[in-house]
Amino acid sequence: MSVVADPQLVMAVHRAVAHYRHLEPAGIPTDHPDVPELATPNRLAYAIGWILAAAIVGSRYRSSGIDVLPVYHPEHGWDRFLITRRVSCRLYATEPADSLGTLWIGEDDAPVFTVGQSVRLPLGKLVQHDPAEAIRRLLFAVPAPRLRQGDHATCPHVRAEKYPMVYRVTAELIADYPGLVAAREIFVDEQPIDGAYHPLYTASGAKLSGWTYDYVQYLAGERIVFLGIDGRLATFEVEPGIWRTEEAPSGDEASLRRYLEERLALGAPGTPVVTIPSGQAQQAGDTPSDEQRDE
Repeated sequence: MSVVADPQLVMAVHRAVAHYRHLEPAGIPTDHPDVPELATPNRLAYAIGWILAAAIVGSRYRSSGIDVLPVYHPEHGWDRFLITRRVSCRLYATEPADSLGTLWIGEDDAPVFTVGQSVRLPLGKLVQHDPAEAIRRLLFAVPAPRLRQGDHATCPHVRAEKYPMVYRVTAELIADYPGLVAAREIFVDEQPIDGAYHPLYTASGAKLSGWTYDYVQYLAGERIVFLGIDGRLATFEVEPGIWRTEEAPSGDEASLRRYLEERLALGAPGTPVVTIPSGQAQQAGDTPSDEQRDE
């Protein structure tokens, strides 16, 4: 089987190295330990991890139902990506979240791809020296089991046709804007917090609550945008406490990228995002514990 690395993602790696290579790890703020969204043990590996994850999603989402979820650890911050079908295919809802592998961000020579105890593939040095080869080796190593026969009509990997494009745009934005953080696991509380409901609870007409994997959440300083994984609808704050939902221009990558840059008030590529100094984003940015994820 011939594996060709996406040249667009190869160029994104080069940009990530240029923008992140001298950045120190971002720890959990001691004055606001309840706001972990920005904590990253290895910021360059985090950005490269998103790019490698985009390569996996682009290659495997539609054909094998494989998604890649960034994961927050309560002590380390964003330290891994789970390669999984658990949230992308209804027929694998009970499959272990890491059964197809993990991309580790906080280890030596990260990102490091592992599958249980049998496969360990360090990619940090290689991806900086030869990103195309690193992507090829990763795609060779990631399992690609055939999908189980059954009704896949309502599965996200069928329904969200534009998700691989959304993922690639997200990865490239993270490569270009240090401090931009994206999440794929979002908790939507059905009770108001500080007098306000979660914006996705309101946007869905009180139909969405609990853990959802139907959105990408972007956090850039004080700005938050939720984009459906099908690229269709975006929810964002117009002014404090006032949220709007509208159609996103997801007909092509360039239009979607410009739209997100505008909604997130991102500057020129390479410009670091000014981070949130307090707990303003906690309501919209909760992430699950390992125990909750395995329930």
